[in-house]
Amino acid sequence: MSYLSFNNPNRRKQVSSKRAQSPNKGSMRKAFSDWLIKNHGDTYASELKKQRSQTKSNLTKLRSTQKSSDTPVVGIVGGGFAGLYSGLILQSLGIEFEVFESSNRVGGRIDTWYSTKYNSKDPNNACLYGEVGGMRIPQFSPDMLPVQHLGLSLNAVLKRNKMVDKMVEWRKFYYDSDVQRLRYNNMDAPIIKENSTLNSLNFGKDEGGDLPMVWVTPTSQPGGEPYLPINMVLEKVNGPFLDAFRDEPFDKAFKKLMKFDNYSMWTYLTNKFKLKHLGEYYDPKMGKKNDHLPYSVASYLETLNVGTGMYSVSFVEMVLALYDWEGSMNPYDHSDPNIYMITMNKGMQHFPDACRSVLNLDQGVLPEDGYRAQVEIGMIEDAQGQKGYSPTNLTKDAQPPSTVPPANPPKPVAGKPSKEKQRVFMNHRVVQVEHDPLLYDTNGGIRLKVKVAKGTAEETLTKEYPYVISTLPNGAYLSGELKTNFFDHLSFAKARAIRECNYMPSFKAFITFKDQFWTKLGERQGKGLGVGTSDRANRQIVYPSYGYEAQGGVLQIYCWAQDAERMGALSDEERVNECLKGIAYLYPDADVYGSFAGYKPEETTKTWFWDNHAGGGAFALFGPGQFTNLYETLLTPEFNGHLNIAGECCSVHHGWIVGALDSAYNSVNNILSQMGETEKIKIMEKMWGRLTAPDVAIK
Repeated sequence: MSYLSFNNPNRRKQVSSKRAQSPNKGSMRKAFSDWLIKNHGDTYASELKKQRSQTKSNLTKLRSTQKSSDTPVVGIVGGGFAGLYSGLILQSLGIEFEVFESSNRVGGRIDTWYSTKYNSKDPNNACLYGEVGGMRIPQFSPDMLPVQHLGLSLNAVLKRNKMVDKMVEWRKFYYDSDVQRLRYNNMDAPIIKENSTLNSLNFGKDEGGDLPMVWVTPTSQPGGEPYLPINMVLEKVNGPFLDAFRDEPFDKAFKKLMKFDNYSMWTYLTNKFKLKHLGEYYDPKMGKKNDHLPYSVASYLETLNVGTGMYSVSFVEMVLALYDWEGSMNPYDHSDPNIYMITMNKGMQHFPDACRSVLNLDQGVLPEDGYRAQVEIGMIEDAQGQKGYSPTNLTKDAQPPSTVPPANPPKPVAGKPSKEKQRVFMNHRVVQVEHDPLLYDTNGGIRLKVKVAKGTAEETLTKEYPYVISTLPNGAYLSGELKTNFFDHLSFAKARAIRECNYMPSFKAFITFKDQFWTKLGERQGKGLGVGTSDRANRQIVYPSYGYEAQGGVLQIYCWAQDAERMGALSDEERVNECLKGIAYLYPDADVYGSFAGYKPEETTKTWFWDNHAGGGAFALFGPGQFTNLYETLLTPEFNGHLNIAGECCSVHHGWIVGALDSAYNSVNNILSQMGETEKIKIMEKMWGRLTAPDVAIK
């Protein structure tokens, strides 16, 4: 789930003009993770080496203490993507495991709401759904390609087992358009994006706002196009760091950025950045050159680019997110300014459901499946030493532009169908994770206490494993059980990291309308509108990227931070009422209330705010200093390597599916290293790629 909207009208132009000057240098987030471990991971590195030198067990010895080779070696807590991906890797390596999911579905914070009237075969009802959790990925980002790799690998297994109805397919996600609407500060009427570049949006003092007019008065450089100075600020704030990433060695660039890890975005803007740093955009009317940016400027930037209170998070987080944005652009043609994003056809829920289907087969992804998928999407070069992009699971609208070269993957292997084997257990709620050093001939292990829903009653199970991967959001480690903690005897550092790791609240609502009044915008009709924005509590309207042939449709409301907290404090129906007012504010020329299909929970409406499975926050978003002080701690295995904690918070990809995948990969890598299974690590890298496994940086 992308948490940054970048609604600033000059945002895309700034990125495209910069990126045209230099080639894509590869996976920024992996380089950042490696750099953090190299420069701030002494404790992590020493602890891993200590654990691996002290271990008495390997895979052979473990199995000699168990009843059979089918006895699970790894227990996995949570059926979100971190848990599912951990299982898929282990399955592909022939290592047995079990996954315990507390709810009646898999996917965690990937969750699609379907109206009770949804019908995929009826054009008028096939569009009645929306994404409660993650809803899009940048199509070409080197960091995000493992998500597409997973989909292709799953499809190979599903096709082999004649489960084609469960295969996953990507469609285009329309992120923005020139005709998406904006309205702020009691403007007389909304405007469209193509007309917003020189519009002050009523933030100027002469229009009732608080910005001195010098910031929102059109000006220009000699021979250049006109601009508003306020819209040039972020270019100068982020520019030195982005330029360093493109033009300098990664180590040097990250060192420059990490000097400011203790700054929030707001603190950097108002206490570090000075007016003189605006360079050619500076005007003496703004103040003295050594003055910092005023509160009103920081407020404007936060309001237009993210959400109320989001600039309290780490400055480093914000800069890296900005760099990530290039991942939504075409790396094969730097002159292409377009944004390319994709989403799962018929709902993201199909993705984790496909994972579950494969996990419950005896045999999963084969080495040939994983290798072929990497070539298909350009994760690795083909046999001729070239990279291309031509995955076989894209809808027509998601096909890459003509400037993207096709891939040349090897032919798929036929393989053999597999028998069923249950490894994913639904409605199994883990309430306690306990280390016991006496298990497995004193090699040590983990004991799980699991409550299983049996109608209105619960049955309690005790399960034991040499290794456990726990993948819950940090807030979910408060079990709510009487006299029983989820964890006991965690290290001081781990307990603190779990407690302090910053999570961002999120609110979403899905509201059904009897007619799609938002499509009546001329040439853009039926092609996807992107995101409409305002300063009302609902903040964003995310237009659907599908279903324009239907009469009715669903609008999605999305906001974060304080905006989300305030919406979440209302009753369900009150939330819908606020959303309707926000939509009407952007559409005074439409009969919004007349088009509303009525308040009928789960049929016409759905609102989400911090459900019990999210554990108190939608996704991790580090605060100041947390990359330096918490990242390595979150990654470090506990109890002599028997417990690994995974999830997108245990990565540098906060708020994205790939963060969960990377953390799972790293946890499996830790377990294989602990067992001395170097050959299986090589097989894993060949099948799944060389994802961000931070301990690679310490070898």
